[in-house]
Amino acid sequence: MPACRHCQGTYPREYFIHGNGPRKDVCVRCGVDKGLVEESEVPAYYSKDLANARINLRARRYSGFLWVGVLWVIWISYFGNIPLWGMASGIALLLISLVLPVQFILGHAKYQAKLAHLTPSYERPKGH
Repeated sequence: MPACRHCQGTYPREYFIHGNGPRKDVCVRCGVDKGLVEESEVPAYYSKDLANARINLRARRYSGFLWVGVLWVIWISYFGNIPLWGMASGIALLLISLVLPVQFILGHAKYQAKLAHLTPSYERPKGH
């Protein structure tokens, strides 16, 4: 994968602007920021709203693992020593920990569909 000359980011070829000279090996983000290309000319450009929507989608997908980890730390620190509530919350936490990976795997197709919806369409130009 090529790297951008300005930001040193490594991206697939479709995320680079097409051209020679100062436009060679420049990603679409740096090309728009440096004024080498207009935003309307670049179909693979992620606007700030689109980039935020993609980050939000990814954060919602992986946040369950973070919360389960935090809940396990809280349970071990505080609720593990309480006889009735410790056992009940431990069983509930164990069930959540077992269901979460299954839900993560089964939700992969829906996640990919939403991500594809948030990905701009792109046709590779000739010679690129």
